[in-house]
Amino acid sequence: MGEYQVRRVHADEWRAFRQIRLEALSDTPIGFSERYEDARAKPDEVWRERARRSAEAPDSALFAAFDENGRIVGTAGAFTKPDGALTAGRELVVYGVYVTPAHRGPRFAVAPSLFDAVIRWARETAGAEVITLSVHERNERAHAFYRRYGFVDTGATTPYDLDETASLIEMRFEG
Repeated sequence: MGEYQVRRVHADEWRAFRQIRLEALSDTPIGFSERYEDARAKPDEVWRERARRSAEAPDSALFAAFDENGRIVGTAGAFTKPDGALTAGRELVVYGVYVTPAHRGPRFAVAPSLFDAVIRWARETAGAEVITLSVHERNERAHAFYRRYGFVDTGATTPYDLDETASLIEMRFEG
């Protein structure tokens, strides 16, 4: 168990961001709405722009947990739900949640540390009144963590973009 620094990703860390994103898509494909092959084929400029936006945009942020060697071992972000959403109040959606297998579990506390940072940013900086996320119906590990952290199922589901025979379960933060 090591020490972790959790902070917002910097624009110049796009290569590390790309590396952890590709690892996430390969390790846990049902956790994301992007295919590994599609992401791997994206040019560097797309990754630079993703990292820049994650670092600088007022309506979205991506946080990363860095180990003692400066390697990203986990990510979690949030973005403002587009206007016209059915939920009253300013709603932020959590996305991009991933922790490398070697740093998972309660003894490491990477995921809770990432969520602490995301929730703090969502409330204090982005002014979120409602915080939601969607989890694949077969991603039991993530679903269990989200419940432990204080998210509850809303009862709403949507088709999973990459396989419409599967569903995403919407959860709302009640912590």
